[in-house]
Amino acid sequence: MADAPATFVWTGDALVERDLRPHDRLLVADSWLVSADGRTRALDAHRERFLAGIEESAGGASAAASGTGSSAGHTDAAAEAFWSAALGRLRSFRSGPLFPRVELAAVDGTEELRLRVRVAPRRRESTVLATHAGPEPRRVPRVKGPDLERLLALRAGAQENGADELVLLDDGLVSDGTSSAVLWWRGETLVAPASDLARVASVTARSIRLIATATGTRVVEERARPGDLDGCEVWVVSALHGISVVDAWIDGPVVVARPSRAATWRKRLEALSRPL
Repeated sequence: MADAPATFVWTGDALVERDLRPHDRLLVADSWLVSADGRTRALDAHRERFLAGIEESAGGASAAASGTGSSAGHTDAAAEAFWSAALGRLRSFRSGPLFPRVELAAVDGTEELRLRVRVAPRRRESTVLATHAGPEPRRVPRVKGPDLERLLALRAGAQENGADELVLLDDGLVSDGTSSAVLWWRGETLVAPASDLARVASVTARSIRLIATATGTRVVEERARPGDLDGCEVWVVSALHGISVVDAWIDGPVVVARPSRAATWRKRLEALSRPL
């Protein structure tokens, strides 16, 4: 049994533990929470998102598997083998909770598939929001990875000014967060940003919407500006924090909270957890 943190690189047939070289670009990334008792949520959906990101990435996973930087060959087999090996490694860790990250990174002209086994940061049940007011920071807004480091730097700057998370806008409309998805409630109706807006496909938001369908909760999509959320209950949702209720939006709408609703939905979300 091993202890976190640790880092691994895919050699083409095995994951080898080693220090990671600085990368030139992060091409694709995905993270999820593993509880102290080794359970996680929606792992198949994280796998699906990660592999889809690799398919969209120039060069693909076959280059990472061969270590040549070549894009020849089909990417699916290498990516699948890496994913299976990564899960096998994670099962050997006794410390938790964990927040592992799998990634495809460009390093010195080649591409590497890598696993970072990290201790999970502190989770929060409430969030202070702010709205990103600068130019559009995302180059590839629908793939998790290429913009991740830039977005985390923006979030860190916002945290110095009292916010936990930044809301990103697409032509003035609420679309995403720097490290989470944004949902809100109008009465008993769950609302998500319109699907054509620039945003990463959130695994946690998808899980919540599936729960809504199963429980007969109405779900709609909106093209909303921050001011349109005045009087709404707003959630930021992610693999790490699950459901975090917004208790303040700096220079934004006045939001409300219904703690009993969030508590019920957290239990429903937790019920989706399965052994890693």
